Amino acid sequence: MTTKRFTTFEGVFTPCLLSILGVIMYLRLGFVVGSIGLGGALIVIVLANMITLATALSMSSVVTNIRIGAGGVYSIITKSLGLEAGGAIGIPLYISQAISIAFYVTGFAECWYFIFPQHDVLLVSLMVWFLILIISYTSTKLAFRIQYVVMAFIGASIFSIILGKGSGAPAVVVWEQFSIKNFWMVFAIFFPAVTGILAGASMSGELKNPKVSIPKGTLWAIAVSFVVYTSLTFWFAKQVPLAELRTNTRIAVELGRWHWLVIAGIMGATLSSALVMTVGSPRILLALGKHSILPFSSVFSRVSKRGEPTAAILFTALVSLITILLGSLDQIAGLLTMFFLITYGMINITVLIEESIGIASFRPTFRVPRIVPLFGSIGCVSVMFLINAKFSIISILVIIGMYFFLLKKTSSIYAPDVRSGLLVYLAERFAKAASRLPYYPKIWKPNLLVPVKDINAFARILPLIESIVFPSGRITAFKVLTGLEEGVKKDLQEQLALSVVPLQERNIFVETGIVEAEHASSGTVTIMQTVNNMFFPPNTLFTILDGGEDARNSFQDQGIIKEASSEGLGIIVLKHNEKVGVSQERIVNLWIRRQSPNINLAILIALQLEKNWQGAVRLIQVVDQESEKEEARTYLLKLRNLMRMSTDGDIKVMAGSFKGALKEAPPADINIFGMGEEPDIPMIYEVADAVQTSILFLRDSKHESALA
Repeated sequence: MTTKRFTTFEGVFTPCLLSILGVIMYLRLGFVVGSIGLGGALIVIVLANMITLATALSMSSVVTNIRIGAGGVYSIITKSLGLEAGGAIGIPLYISQAISIAFYVTGFAECWYFIFPQHDVLLVSLMVWFLILIISYTSTKLAFRIQYVVMAFIGASIFSIILGKGSGAPAVVVWEQFSIKNFWMVFAIFFPAVTGILAGASMSGELKNPKVSIPKGTLWAIAVSFVVYTSLTFWFAKQVPLAELRTNTRIAVELGRWHWLVIAGIMGATLSSALVMTVGSPRILLALGKHSILPFSSVFSRVSKRGEPTAAILFTALVSLITILLGSLDQIAGLLTMFFLITYGMINITVLIEESIGIASFRPTFRVPRIVPLFGSIGCVSVMFLINAKFSIISILVIIGMYFFLLKKTSSIYAPDVRSGLLVYLAERFAKAASRLPYYPKIWKPNLLVPVKDINAFARILPLIESIVFPSGRITAFKVLTGLEEGVKKDLQEQLALSVVPLQERNIFVETGIVEAEHASSGTVTIMQTVNNMFFPPNTLFTILDGGEDARNSFQDQGIIKEASSEGLGIIVLKHNEKVGVSQERIVNLWIRRQSPNINLAILIALQLEKNWQGAVRLIQVVDQESEKEEARTYLLKLRNLMRMSTDGDIKVMAGSFKGALKEAPPADINIFGMGEEPDIPMIYEVADAVQTSILFLRDSKHESALA
């Protein structure tokens, strides 16, 4: 259990400010001015701070809307967009903060080299790395207490720089070698200076009041640091020629009234920033471990008796050590920029989504206009691609890959998020747009309304239903209850929902429901009338005939079919053969009657079965005389060509009576017939008895078109 022990000043403002007023200010700000002039440097500073400010405002908005836990930004994204999105961003965020430790340690070593050029830079870096590890491993409180001493030295060093005098610039140069490529190269080196805003958020799990501390401390740190950076930029441009600024990275030390004070400020700033990241980044790893996002999560999720994530601290130290051994200061700066831009972009996108979808749960006490996260999102993505398009694409693909990997990974922790709300919002928007467009048969797909009489029988024919609707059709299955005892409804609802799980596992959209009514037919009619007025209504009634003798003369199915037709639904009536089912799921016999009004739905369903069974459709027609067979065959060939049907299936023309043709029909796994204006249930049973297969009788709704 982590202890709530830090206030706004020590837990957010101080670590943020010290991370911002760090190695870039002392060792690279002069280079920025010298490379692109005063005007270019100010644009870099303003643009970087605008992106940072938009991100800070977005972060402030979202933390006042949720109970933020350990992990800072990781916790924000997880609670808004889910564990998968949080993990996909949290892992790069953790890596970027772990790498930034190496960035600050390398900056310290460079400064040490100014004083002691005989000392090896790598050896100094390793010694400082070890010192930071000991302090952070021993006590987080000790690391934060050192901040106050460091802040005093930084303030004094800035004062020393402003009081100092350089060789003097002949004139303040506003633009110097200003090219687009050069500008973004300089921007990439400078941007890590403003990434310290996440330092305070990373301690969210140990802040006394994170909802107040994170917004207040972060925004004040940005404001103070912006004043400092712009002031020093003007001072450098006025006091030192640009050529010297470009080549002399120790200009801040030489410019200071008291050199030792500036050196102390640099060392203190880099040391404290490294300490802040060494303390903060393991907290992100701890949160990732608690949610079982990473391998060895059980190890990283442990805390000591003092509340310190010791395993996470040691692993973070190892990551930073590897980076120290492999990278230079400028290389690390460019890498950090990309990682932080991705993280900043996701913070802004999170708030933009929550503000846009209009959910009632988004009620932050610190609300920002939608333009703020929009600007932050666009700014981060744009700057990424302007700096390095290739690396940006790779980074985005890596995050997408991590997201889908985590999507398949089972987590024991449930985190409510807004993804479903976002999808509903998008669906509503598209639905409104679609409602203003005319219907066209080209967009037809099988969306079935299925009244369920017996759940077990329904479960047995689910493979056939799947073959009709897969991949993009929908199913609305319901059962009507008539006067059953209390408690039965819930049990049947669970059984019905459980029966369609195989379809849902195939990513088919299925809805189920139980309806109470006095009669099964009246309940079914009520359902049809209700769903027909919804925006996404079923377009076809799929009804299953019972197998008993009494069902042959039942008027209930006939009434339901008539009502479905009057409601504009297509009709599919299934008489399932309990003995053979649909056998090998290969051959479909499609019986065609010339000038049939039901030819479109029949062909569409036959094609669905052919595709999902990887089978073939055999076209069959019955004519009165032998002399008519050739003409019928020509008609079927033209029909097959017109309807763009596969040529794998046979064409069969038989002369004689329909009943006689049924007995002579070639074997198939299912037979499909058109239905007359008046549903003749007894006749359907007779046909089923004759062909000895499962059969479908269909009627068009006039909204289908096999030609489209």
